[in-house]
Amino acid sequence: MVSSYSHTVDFGISPVLIGERINPTGKKRFKQALLQNDMDYILGEGVKQQEKGVHILDVNVGLPDIDEPQMLKRAVLELQSVIDLPLQIDTSDPAAMEGALRCYNGKAMVNSVNGKEESMNAVFPLVKKYGGLVVALTLDENGIPETAEGRLAIAEKIIRKAKEYGIDKKDIIFDTLAMAVSADKNAGKATLKALELIRDKLNCHTSLGISNVSFGLPTRDSINAAFFALALHNGLSAAIMNPYSEDMLKVYYAYRALFGLDENFADYIEYASNFINTEKKEEKPQDNGADALRKAIIKGFKEKSGELTDELLKTVPPLDIIKNEIIPALDEVGIGFEKKTVYLPQLLMSAEAAKNSFERLKEFMSGNAESTEKHCNFVIATVHGDIHDIGKNIVKMLLQNYGFNVFDLGKDVPAQTIADKVVQTHANLLGLSALMTTTVPAMEETIKLVRKEAPYCKIVVGGAVLTQEYADMIGADKYAKDAMETVRYAQLIDGSLN
Repeated sequence: MVSSYSHTVDFGISPVLIGERINPTGKKRFKQALLQNDMDYILGEGVKQQEKGVHILDVNVGLPDIDEPQMLKRAVLELQSVIDLPLQIDTSDPAAMEGALRCYNGKAMVNSVNGKEESMNAVFPLVKKYGGLVVALTLDENGIPETAEGRLAIAEKIIRKAKEYGIDKKDIIFDTLAMAVSADKNAGKATLKALELIRDKLNCHTSLGISNVSFGLPTRDSINAAFFALALHNGLSAAIMNPYSEDMLKVYYAYRALFGLDENFADYIEYASNFINTEKKEEKPQDNGADALRKAIIKGFKEKSGELTDELLKTVPPLDIIKNEIIPALDEVGIGFEKKTVYLPQLLMSAEAAKNSFERLKEFMSGNAESTEKHCNFVIATVHGDIHDIGKNIVKMLLQNYGFNVFDLGKDVPAQTIADKVVQTHANLLGLSALMTTTVPAMEETIKLVRKEAPYCKIVVGGAVLTQEYADMIGADKYAKDAMETVRYAQLIDGSLN
């Protein structure tokens, strides 16, 4: 199996689809994005493939003109921030591989090792150190064997060598190498036979880069889809494929239906229905700028959000952008977070994207009489003796994105300093954070002082050690289990004041 920070993909239960589009090979626009550091384009490719239903994303940024270790690490970090699929780290550079594995959250798919001693000695230590499912190419110092039996022998050699490094064969997935049939008419048969041998004799999983088989031929999708169907029948566990190919997807859903892997044919019927509806529909108009901004914020595309905001400001008033685009986008992500369909990294990336939009709006409105809708003041602090502020900072960022005027006093803040700021700003809301049991008394002391000096102020508390019982005991108005609950409470209090 492989995993992201929230999702697991198991091999051997149902065919696994690996999206191949984050790869510069044969893709002029992708090469341009790499050379220009256009990360939004790369993230967009990832999101579109996820929407097409792939289970894993292949990530390959290898170009002679760029710093591959630096770019691969950045791509892995940013993709993980907006997409919850496991990633296949695809590189022949051990330094790039290690940098990406070091920052990967979960159990990665590592592409690749091969039967050459040099390759195994470079890659296996990394797989052992960082964990992962390693893709093993059935080639060695003598090249790619023409026969299936030759490829099986290399697979056996790789298993023996991996064992020396403490890597079990369950963590090896063999690529029997799809070669162009246009160059060798028997190439497809050898690859398919090798899949069958590795499945039956070694009891191991397999993967293939499907599209290689049709190189040099017209109407390549037809060849790819037929080869994919044959490979699945011969034991293919995972396919690196083009998720925009309807021919490939038809084979995938039909195969699962025919082999009893699709309960009540639910996935096939849903896919067929969507496909029929897509065929019937006229071509959709392009998203207007507002729709595109909303989607960019939801997906967490920071740079794109700023650019789309600038474009919208040419025709749309700033307050309308905030009310109709930015806040609804944040609400959608916030609801997803509350329902546990969106996770913290996605929430933070969306907040960063929204923040970038707000910055553009502030620049536009500086010197302009129009201002954003006024919300009540909110003072926030980590209590005296406590030096943790990650949670507080998340709350602050979200509140600012929702239009609240936040006064952040930082961490380890004395009770009197907090009370003085509440009085000075006449803040109707105070947020207190504590992550250590030893600092809860300081929170209680702060609440008592603020009650005395600013009885009009509502107090919301949060932090790892806090519970509803603690909050009630120390006299808080509200216990918030996460950042979004703080925002919802602030909106409720703000609404009652206006």
